[in-house]
Amino acid sequence: MMQWIKKVFKPKNFIRILLNPRLVFSHFRYATSRILHDFLFIFYRKHKFNIVFIAGLPMSATTKIKNMFGKVPGYFTRYTPMAYDVAVNQDISDSAFRYVPFWSYTLFKTHLNPWEKNINLIKQNNVKKVIVSYRDLRDVVVARYHRLIKFPKKKYEPYYAEYHNMNKEDAINHCIEVVGKNYPKWIYGWFKVSQSNKDFVHFCKFEDLVTNPKSEFIKMLNFYNIKIKDEKINQIVKETEGKKDMETNVTEALILPWAHSSNFRLGKIGGWKDEFSLSNIDNFKKIAGVDLIKLNYEKDLNW
Repeated sequence: MMQWIKKVFKPKNFIRILLNPRLVFSHFRYATSRILHDFLFIFYRKHKFNIVFIAGLPMSATTKIKNMFGKVPGYFTRYTPMAYDVAVNQDISDSAFRYVPFWSYTLFKTHLNPWEKNINLIKQNNVKKVIVSYRDLRDVVVARYHRLIKFPKKKYEPYYAEYHNMNKEDAINHCIEVVGKNYPKWIYGWFKVSQSNKDFVHFCKFEDLVTNPKSEFIKMLNFYNIKIKDEKINQIVKETEGKKDMETNVTEALILPWAHSSNFRLGKIGGWKDEFSLSNIDNFKKIAGVDLIKLNYEKDLNW
């Protein structure tokens, strides 16, 4: 709560609050509900698993999944402090679990690297299962490009590039370099974790979630043995469609509780076909074309 209050009273955020006080009310209502439920859960157990842990490939509906579970009664996001170098490199530390009550229910949304030290650490902190999302890497490239055009990285952040000063073809080629050389290893790493740990990982493909959100959400609920009524599932699916534009979502996310904030853009399948130049296509085939075949997004390199 104190971290949120500090964020609220930054001048830019304070102006946003004055223009839209509904967002502040939403946050205080959420915090109050979390405190009340944490107290009630001392006396009874609502769900089988205390932690819903999401580890998604960037730009692969991780936020949508988080928002869905954020509306499941009983689960709440919490303050997860970590050292900057740990967080920015998509790793995790024990400090992230400092404010997680062992008796209550918590929701984590991460892009966690599937390295052994990270897996061991989350297991030691009562994470029993993980949902992993991923997506056609070509669409990840396009989503990353548009995100960084709207919200550029800081100069000290990994893979910094000034896309707004580059032509689109060059900027997308840079994205292809970043995505193609790093993201396949991330996906394969989680495949390996799944093979070594029975019933520990559930994979959710972006394309399946966008095409049939209710079916995929039910699969994830079943994975965690969460029982909620069909009417509630329908409500959650409807409320997490992501209708607003990315700029509005990101602006509101500065004030909204983490469980309900969003950064959706379009969620389009196959958008790369409208964005890639011939140079981009050739570059992607060289760097990660084989990975598309391994991940069952293409049968060969003739696309």
